[in-house]
Amino acid sequence: MLMELDAQIGNALQGLGLTVLSKVDKPTELFTKPKTTPAVWYIIEKAKFERIASFAFSVDFDVSVFLFYRSLREKGQGAYELLERILTALSLKTQFNLIPQSIELYYHESGEFAFLLSFKGNGRFVVPQEEEPLTTRITVYEGEEFVSEVSK
Repeated sequence: MLMELDAQIGNALQGLGLTVLSKVDKPTELFTKPKTTPAVWYIIEKAKFERIASFAFSVDFDVSVFLFYRSLREKGQGAYELLERILTALSLKTQFNLIPQSIELYYHESGEFAFLLSFKGNGRFVVPQEEEPLTTRITVYEGEEFVSEVSK
């Protein structure tokens, strides 16, 4: 479920034509040297599982998306259209119920901006139930020969 969520968020953001930065970059490098702008970086921050059946859970999770934008003339306002497109894409183009919570200016220095978009979401996680291994039970001994029975 988490891998599906991660893939759907990444695909929705790439579908907007935005560069999705690698998750292996150091967070401090993301704010000081974004490679290209506009670019995004996202992370699933927290997931809380609540059992609803034997092998099924309701999952509530938090997702943060950072939009890196560079503008010397517009003082960041040019990013607003991208912010709205991100909100729309993540709200409508994933199978998970992502609800926007907030947008804040997270970082600003000499024409470089980083906006933080926060989402709450929920979904369902079903634990794949492994099939029980077949067991062999010896039921009857008949002299040197024995009869065995396989049961499920």
